[in-house]
Amino acid sequence: MTVQLMSPLEIFIGTWNTTGEVLETEKSPATILLATDTYRWFPGKHFIIHDVDARFGGEPIRSMEVIGYDSSSQKHTARSYDDNGVSETFEVALDDRDWVIVGKSVRFNGLFDLTGNQLTGLWELKSEKVGWQPWIKLKLIRA
Repeated sequence: MTVQLMSPLEIFIGTWNTTGEVLETEKSPATILLATDTYRWFPGKHFIIHDVDARFGGEPIRSMEVIGYDSSSQKHTARSYDDNGVSETFEVALDDRDWVIVGKSVRFNGLFDLTGNQLTGLWELKSEKVGWQPWIKLKLIRA
């Protein structure tokens, strides 16, 4: 059953060239993001493994994410881990071409183009002082 529930996420499978404009926040300056995002099925197609090799202004950041279906909440979830030892759990949802990621301190709203080969959107960062603020304007293009 989870294979059927995961099948709409097939649109992600493959390698993506990612660019982003990182906006200035109270904790960090503006910079550029360049990354390669690779999505692949874990054997059995119950989970997707998402590997990220990114550079924020030249500084490397690598992360790995596991996307799956949580039968207890009846929602798709993702758990990410990065090379700085940070991990976070997200609720994720794909509704037609709209892709939404919601975490405790970050969230993303994006839209696939009609071909499914480009995803553009905006990451927002939660600040104690100002609430949600724009953080990264992102574009992923299928390689």
